[in-house]
Amino acid sequence: MFVFVLAAIVGVGILAMSLIKRFWNDIRDWLNNTAADVVQKYLGYDARKAMQKAVNRADRVMNKIRNVAQVYYRKDPLATHYDKVTMETTAPTYEFDDEFVKTVNEQGSLSQEMEYKQ
Repeated sequence: MFVFVLAAIVGVGILAMSLIKRFWNDIRDWLNNTAADVVQKYLGYDARKAMQKAVNRADRVMNKIRNVAQVYYRKDPLATHYDKVTMETTAPTYEFDDEFVKTVNEQGSLSQEMEYKQ
């Protein structure tokens, strides 16, 4: 009996995590907008900022889980807006170069700037 209960709990946990992973962007947007508005209305602006910081930290964790990188670029040098591209890596984290991992751990991120030439 205990084994069946344990298996059911594990199954529900796996299902919940897969749903969260699949719909994380929608969940994050709802938390940052709708839920944050309610928190601000009843608890104040500082509570809203704290909530959004917590959602941001959770989003960083989800990006690490999904191996996602976000790239911002301009279509040409005179463009006034950046385009955002989300790229998912196919290589697992343990296959990354040691120098790359060290740089990311030290700086928190890795930036590459490219010049647009026509």
